[in-house]
Amino acid sequence: MEEESRKRKERLAKMRQSRDSSDTVEESVSGVVEEIVAKHQREAEQQQEIGIEAIAPKRADWDLKRDLQRRLDALQPQNEAAVTQLI
Repeated sequence: MEEESRKRKERLAKMRQSRDSSDTVEESVSGVVEEIVAKHQREAEQQQEIGIEAIAPKRADWDLKRDLQRRLDALQPQNEAAVTQLI
């Protein structure tokens, strides 16, 4: 029982010391704010470096091929039948 009391007093003393050492909230989080700002600046620089070339499609006709694929899929069996007929 006395040992638990002593441990509790030690914990309370540590808590008081830590509370007294940090005068304000601003001082305790100033490092965190600087890290977040630096992180956002790095991300903004990386986004600027990417450029529009990375976002644009590599082929200009990708959407045409996508739209025509359904029609080509429907014609595929007829095409195969015609090829086998010629052979």
